[in-house]
Amino acid sequence: MKNKRRAQTGFTLLELIVALAISSLVAVMGAAAMSTALDFYQRNAHRSAAREDARAVERTLRHEWATRGIEVRSDGAVLEFDTLHPVTKQSSLDLTMAHVRYACEATTEEGLALTHRISVLPPAPASTQQSAKNNPVYVETRVLISRLQTCAFSFLGTAPDSQGKPQPRWLTTWDKQTPAPNLMRLAMSGVAVDLPPVVYKSRTGGR
Repeated sequence: MKNKRRAQTGFTLLELIVALAISSLVAVMGAAAMSTALDFYQRNAHRSAAREDARAVERTLRHEWATRGIEVRSDGAVLEFDTLHPVTKQSSLDLTMAHVRYACEATTEEGLALTHRISVLPPAPASTQQSAKNNPVYVETRVLISRLQTCAFSFLGTAPDSQGKPQPRWLTTWDKQTPAPNLMRLAMSGVAVDLPPVVYKSRTGGR
């Protein structure tokens, strides 16, 4: 009778093995669910940060482009022009006019980065300002957005069609001898496949 009571109050080895197996299965399922939730959270955070960076690029470029000078130079990957109201994070800089340079640059990380550089234009004759443009001293350099797969500037101009007639076209290059375009476009797309391309237009009139 004593042996029978001891067997009824304890667990057999088989029962312990089954309990451990069930516990292990529950732990694996919980870890998988947690990993999926963490990955989903990280993806959402990355998308939100990328959208906020894209909006910051739009605000900066649209503001500076609206007060740009008459000279614009670009090869599709680099955009340079003068602006009356440069956007800077340095509160110590009191700029009335500056030369800005946007560049789509390769990085050591994955993809491209869009950088923003500001150099001061002295309130002096045009010859002095031209010298400052040729030998710029950048007072601020920022990375506006990174991890880009596509980064390119284009400008609305005219190009001859097959019959030689001028037609409106998006041109990837612009030189300072040509009057500044009124319409400019920056195309951006992210490295992550779930980040949609961001394309926006900036317009300024009467210049």
